[in-house]
Amino acid sequence: MLIIDPQVDFHHGSLSVPGACDDVQRYSNMFLDNIDEICKVHVTLDTHHKLHIAHGAFWRDSEGESPAPFTNICASEIEEGKWVPRREEFKEHAISYTKSLEADGKFKLCIWPEHCLIGTPGHNVMPTLQFACLRWNETHTDCVNFVTKGDNPLTESYSALQAEYKIESDPSTHTNTELIERLKEAERVIICGEAKSHCVNYTVRDLVTHWPKERLKDLWILEDGMSSVPGFEADGDKFIEDMREMGLTITTCAEVF
Repeated sequence: MLIIDPQVDFHHGSLSVPGACDDVQRYSNMFLDNIDEICKVHVTLDTHHKLHIAHGAFWRDSEGESPAPFTNICASEIEEGKWVPRREEFKEHAISYTKSLEADGKFKLCIWPEHCLIGTPGHNVMPTLQFACLRWNETHTDCVNFVTKGDNPLTESYSALQAEYKIESDPSTHTNTELIERLKEAERVIICGEAKSHCVNYTVRDLVTHWPKERLKDLWILEDGMSSVPGFEADGDKFIEDMREMGLTITTCAEVF
């Protein structure tokens, strides 16, 4: 299983995704019901500092105010001084970063509510899934592989496999080839988590890029084990349809086994 960001803040915390609590209940029940059949478990964890390029605390306007959550910031606004990093030395990086996102057709830089801050309760795995993971530990005498992402404050990391913008001096922002190779060892990979529109979307797209084309059917997406961020439902729906067309297996928690 590859479970994307099953954390408190995305379920009933600062960046709650409608439907997420039902999602985690469904796939946790499926996990427990089929625990003997699941050979490895990989859980990704969105992991942020308060001072992060996608948090308001990173930015200020001419009055010294931070942008409100869900504000989009584009490169031209930084160049014009509408929004500037509170630390002047980050300005050129911020311009390069936002220009790169815009040139590659990625999501624009969005200021999110502060979420999954290191050391806070919102960073924790949802209790329902944590219980299933602990049961799996006992059943298999093995450890769940927890994979952190997003702790570099200078880039967003929707994908668990690489950051939106690679920081040359930080290998954690580069492609996680170790995780990809570990996933390839499985007969099939069951994928779920939050959010369908963002972190699941980008993680799976990156995985497909590095996955053998003849084995795309071995990537199983639990469509009822993920939901989209409000306002981005079309992105989540497009992700599912794109993956279906590419030959991935789209299924449900009740049907996967």
